[in-house]
Amino acid sequence: MDFSKTELEIMKQVAEGNRNVKEIAKALNKSKFQIYRSGQKLIEKNFLTFSHGFYESVKNTPSNLLIQLLGEFPSIIGPLSNSGLDVLNCLFDAKKIKEIIFESGIKRTQVFKKIKQARAISLVRKINNRYQLNEKLWGKAIDFLKELQKYNETNDVRVPGNSTIFFKNKKEILFSNKETVKATLTAFSVYKDYGIKIFSPKNYYYLPNKKLSLKEVFIHSLKITEKEMEISNLILLSLFYAKYHQKLSRTKHFIIEYIDLVFEGKLIPGYPTLTEIKDRAEIYDIKI
Repeated sequence: MDFSKTELEIMKQVAEGNRNVKEIAKALNKSKFQIYRSGQKLIEKNFLTFSHGFYESVKNTPSNLLIQLLGEFPSIIGPLSNSGLDVLNCLFDAKKIKEIIFESGIKRTQVFKKIKQARAISLVRKINNRYQLNEKLWGKAIDFLKELQKYNETNDVRVPGNSTIFFKNKKEILFSNKETVKATLTAFSVYKDYGIKIFSPKNYYYLPNKKLSLKEVFIHSLKITEKEMEISNLILLSLFYAKYHQKLSRTKHFIIEYIDLVFEGKLIPGYPTLTEIKDRAEIYDIKI
């Protein structure tokens, strides 16, 4: 999730008690259409509601913290806007520029721009060629960033509200839902297409819609298992890995490293035993 400068300026107006669309447009020197358009994005993000020409902030923790932050420190609008959140979210720990670029996926020039804006108000400090959020001066901003991260992990406008999100970025999202959703089935939900028929009370989905490769299905299974480290998931993952080992052997992941150890007969806490995997493998005629 990110916020445009106009969206943050609207939130600032609401924080100051100016909730009327016409008056906000006048204060920001923008047309009512521009305010409606940006306001709609804030509504979709669940930060504002709209009724009879007036905006109200949504009563959730991220929205409350952002309203307080903008009301007290309007200078933070620049550093927070557009790609600013992606950059700042990398800086809970001190990082070099190349690490920020890699983790955020933001271009180098934009990373420098946002760090410059943040340093101008001491939101970010430089320590031995590394950059980090300034907890001493900007505790409220850090609280907002942390709460927004938690919120983003469980909410996204691209999926139904009752979904469980396992992974997402601006281009793609991996989630589950008990209902039928207009998205591409993936992970354990398509194992039947690969000779491993199972029953699951929920469906696993991927967006954007596209034809997935065997490796993509496997990687999605790994991402789901990272958050749902259940023995049943680990057994299914092990079966899929064993059946298509030649195509998947170069996949690097900590779960795969442990599964390889299990295949060697080692006992790994939290993982199924080799005997448990072999018992299930016999059903599908998979050699372990």
